[in-house]
Amino acid sequence: EHVGFVWRNLRRLGVPEAEIEDAAHAVFMVVLRRLAEFDGDAAITTWLYSIARGVASNRRRGLLRRQRRHADA
Repeated sequence: EHVGFVWRNLRRLGVPEAEIEDAAHAVFMVVLRRLAEFDGDAAITTWLYSIARGVASNRRRGLLRRQRRHADA
């Protein structure tokens, strides 16, 4: 139901197109792990966005690390 929402936001958050599918999968893995923490006070999309933002940040950070590693080699 919310895959399109997550997909679009990952793209907007700077996840490279080639990594969006993996990043979306990572978002929903976090959702499964943390589902009991969702209390319903906010919209589900707000919660999903915050998870997607964290996943996107981790992906960008990993990409920067890989680029630095290749530049040093």
